[in-house]
Amino acid sequence: MTEMSHNSGSTAKSLAPIFISHGSPMLVARQSTPAFDFFVGQLGPQTDGVRAILMVSAHWQTAEPTISTSARQETIHDFYGFPQPLYQLHYDVAGDPALAQQIADQIGLATDRTRGLDHGAWMPMILARPDADIPVFQLSMLGHGGPKEHYELGQKLRGLRDLGVLVVASGAMTHNLRVLDRNEGAIDPWAVEFTNWMIERVRARDIDALLNYRSLAPHAVMAHPEDDHLMPLYVALGAASDDFEPDLLHDSYEFGNLAMTALRFYDQGEARIAA
Repeated sequence: MTEMSHNSGSTAKSLAPIFISHGSPMLVARQSTPAFDFFVGQLGPQTDGVRAILMVSAHWQTAEPTISTSARQETIHDFYGFPQPLYQLHYDVAGDPALAQQIADQIGLATDRTRGLDHGAWMPMILARPDADIPVFQLSMLGHGGPKEHYELGQKLRGLRDLGVLVVASGAMTHNLRVLDRNEGAIDPWAVEFTNWMIERVRARDIDALLNYRSLAPHAVMAHPEDDHLMPLYVALGAASDDFEPDLLHDSYEFGNLAMTALRFYDQGEARIAA
């Protein structure tokens, strides 16, 4: 693994990687849900004091890992059929081209000077850090990769904490859009069983089981007909230390079965951040 030189002078509370479930684009408008409260009130303090935030979103997939090196991040409205006010939202945040290029050079990433932030990246940040006071840039996922490939991609990011860069991986613990309950009925048991199995395996640091979740986890195919939205979890797991201690930051459901789980992967013995 490539070593990275420390030159950030960061006073970050923590640089332990985070996985978040970013939910529907309606998250910004739905201001009375536990997940909205988490993003507004708790995620921000989890990112205090870092030099920059590297977002890994399920909504950007490329043939090879690619990092955005734009100076100002375009707000990409990559969703359709939602209320017009959502398309008027813009997250005017700076990138950090020099730092992104340094990361690309040191761990072997392609670069994209025009890519902005898709909604899996800017929506959590517009709620958590509305002042846009920390540079944000994005890393793509692998369009062809599964859990193993994304876990290995995350391992390449372990040195980013030496640069003061926080990895925030944005996906979904469950993601089956065909069975969402728009009437917000009871939570579907299959979603709870799948989510609990994943959380239990994370707490046990059972990487082998997690890498084989598709055949081992209950209701895996129901939870993820396509598993692109779960792959950011594996990037966060890979970016954590081998002896990580997980912290369940948030655990709620929307639309009957959309798990809004958020996890942080601290080093063993590292103090938790109270938010």
